[in-house]
Amino acid sequence: MAPPAISPTGGWIGTTIFVVIFLAALTVFGLRVGQLVTLLAKARREDRTDHLEERIGDFLLVVLGQSGVLRDPIPGLAHFFTFWGFIIIQFGLLNLILGAFNGSLLLIGHDHTFAALLDLFVLFVLVSLIVFAVRRGIVRPRQLSSRLHGPWDGFIILGLIFLVLLTLALVETFGFAASHGEEWSLLGSWFGPSFYGLGTATNVALYRVFWWAHILTVLSFLVYLPGSKHLHLMATPFNVFFRNYGPRGALPLLENLEEREDYGVSKAEQFTWKQLLDGYACTECGRCNTVCPATNTGKPLLPKEIILGVKESLLDRRHEIVGEPNLFQKLPLADVRGNGHEEIQPLVGGVISKEALWACTTCGACMEICPVSIEHVPKIVDMRRSLVMEESDFPPEVTSLFNNIERNGNPWEISNDRRAEWAAGLGVPLMAENPEAEVLYWVGCMGSFDQRNRKVATALVKILKAAGVNFAILGPEESCTGDPARRIGNEYLWQMMAQQNIEVLNSYGFNTAQAETATAQHGHGHNGQTSRARTIITACPHCFNTIKNEYPQLGGHYEVIHHSVFIDRLISEGRLQLPSGFDHRKLTYHDPCYVGRYNGVYDEPRRVLAVLNSNGVTEMRRNRNRSFCCGGGGGRAWMEERIGKRVNQTRVNEALETEAEVLAAACPFCIMMFEDGVKGVEAEERLQVEDIAEIVARALEEAATPSATRAGQ
Repeated sequence: MAPPAISPTGGWIGTTIFVVIFLAALTVFGLRVGQLVTLLAKARREDRTDHLEERIGDFLLVVLGQSGVLRDPIPGLAHFFTFWGFIIIQFGLLNLILGAFNGSLLLIGHDHTFAALLDLFVLFVLVSLIVFAVRRGIVRPRQLSSRLHGPWDGFIILGLIFLVLLTLALVETFGFAASHGEEWSLLGSWFGPSFYGLGTATNVALYRVFWWAHILTVLSFLVYLPGSKHLHLMATPFNVFFRNYGPRGALPLLENLEEREDYGVSKAEQFTWKQLLDGYACTECGRCNTVCPATNTGKPLLPKEIILGVKESLLDRRHEIVGEPNLFQKLPLADVRGNGHEEIQPLVGGVISKEALWACTTCGACMEICPVSIEHVPKIVDMRRSLVMEESDFPPEVTSLFNNIERNGNPWEISNDRRAEWAAGLGVPLMAENPEAEVLYWVGCMGSFDQRNRKVATALVKILKAAGVNFAILGPEESCTGDPARRIGNEYLWQMMAQQNIEVLNSYGFNTAQAETATAQHGHGHNGQTSRARTIITACPHCFNTIKNEYPQLGGHYEVIHHSVFIDRLISEGRLQLPSGFDHRKLTYHDPCYVGRYNGVYDEPRRVLAVLNSNGVTEMRRNRNRSFCCGGGGGRAWMEERIGKRVNQTRVNEALETEAEVLAAACPFCIMMFEDGVKGVEAEERLQVEDIAEIVARALEEAATPSATRAGQ
């Protein structure tokens, strides 16, 4: 390692002082980080070590490539250059530190190319700071504000970063001037010659002053970091690496319900370590707030505040959780706040309001847009579980839902024996009558009992018959999947319904895991039936997601396909002959949350509609993974909407903006919510709501009777 042209400490005394300060700062930093890590260690265990290759790939893409933040171009680019600028600046810092010991970094210590790259990134970061300062100080988008934290922490961080850049630039400037260019840097070559007149001794003294200023600023930043919003600089890489690689639509399973002492989360330490790490990793960018349907319609839910609330509650109670702190750990770990409260509030009903928890539709938009892989929805449901199963504290209108599902196997006061009445006269066999059916049509509660959605069920039956599909329904053997109960927080009721349905499905040999095992051992499936690929299709995204992604938690493994995907498959296989472009009406399509965001189904329904509609699909402003919820998920279809604008009317207005005549849906809840929304905005004459199956069934009738009047003509 080549020695620097100028000794920054001036000798062994200065070097000794530097070592003492440096080690002290590292010790304080280590103790503060250690307390944060201890809090995670006290939390519930959770295994996030699967899918190692995917974790490494996503780490490279999201952390190093900054792909998440770049989805929002202006602040994203600023964040990108700040991130990479700081990585490169750390190499420069290390080089300066080694200078205290008369050394430098190998290869890059005196390399002009690296020195130029370093200073270019100093300039990029400076421009980024200006962008951040303008956003926070002038533009001030609502998403950056927080009711839990004041704005000063952000400005403190910006100030510290600016001081790091300024002191580095001055170190380079006076280093160049004192060494007459021997200590070369780009910034130094620009500004250093202007100070030649000060003389070598003065320039050396100024170089040492600003070397110390730079080192002390960086160390101050290091000590401050664990208690600031920029803790995410350290936590984000880990949060991204340990993201969830299980089915996106599956909520965590509460195991051993009969033996548990608690059934949800009412205290921060009851979360898993990964759920708490989410709080450390939050950048407070507020992107989740911008897409939340509850937030956007004036409800008290702000997803960012949920994450920050869990973090604040954890840090407020850290002494109770980990014991009395030492001297250095007594330094504030919570963010700089604007409310000044000192009393420790309960997590649920205090830091996080119950109204906020009940406003969530579990649409997943917050998780989809989060650049650092934070998982909001499972936390909300965990806190709902505590309210429902421990305190019996839930919206009063939900009581009848729970009672009806438990007693009748559906959300209404209707005997489950009537579940197949909708199919009377359609020639639909029950599984008990056709146990060898290749396809089970899971009708769901809405398709079985709701008058409007019975039309969708009838349309799908016509499609299956036209394609020659060997199918059957369960009829009274089918019960509610338990989806609304689980998402409202009644895990016990969900598991009861799930186990009941799994037993029925297994009895007909639909469990793929059992079929594979039986085939390997005996060549036959369950109950001696021949094992083969058997499919469950459903028009309900909630049934689809629950059976596909959540029943495996209880041993139910099935091949489940949403009806829009199955119809697309029938068309591609040539089993359905449809008149191309028969529908001339202008049409838009709504992506159901539990088909789109949670299960990645976007293209298949659009392909079906593109075949049928001469105008194709006119997209709404928010579509595909940015689709805006209908307002019916998370059990909200069974709750009153008393605060703010109605979510369904907001989405209907977006459809009306396209001037479409038809709002195509692929979910019974969406149909129910949208038809109510159309009435609410008095647009019955302008917009019709139709399921994809209804449009396809009408096309089949058109193909069968060419003389029939074409839709929309």
